[in-house]
Amino acid sequence: MWESKVDLYKRWGWSEGKIMAAMDFFVNKMGLESSFIAKHPVFITLSLQKRLIPRAEVFPFLLTKRLIKKSKHTNLVALFKSTEKAFLEKFVNSYDEAPQLLKLYQEKLDLSKITK
Repeated sequence: MWESKVDLYKRWGWSEGKIMAAMDFFVNKMGLESSFIAKHPVFITLSLQKRLIPRAEVFPFLLTKRLIKKSKHTNLVALFKSTEKAFLEKFVNSYDEAPQLLKLYQEKLDLSKITK
């Protein structure tokens, strides 16, 4: 049974390395509980370099400037799951600090292209 599950994950591109890297990011870098990721397993399918890390860089900026409330679970679901257009509208362009936020986000996106 376990081997068939592992084979299924591999067929869909979920290697053990990808799962471990994603969990390391969420638990150790973002400070989330593993149970939060279990409730939102789609997060593991998202690209660390192209989506998660660049968007995660915007989050602390928004918190420190008090542009969003500290209820990070609700905000994180929207932050990571939203489309690119919705993310930019809600978390970047809707604030006076949009130029700084966009620059921060763009720098991380550009770095992800280099590190491929």
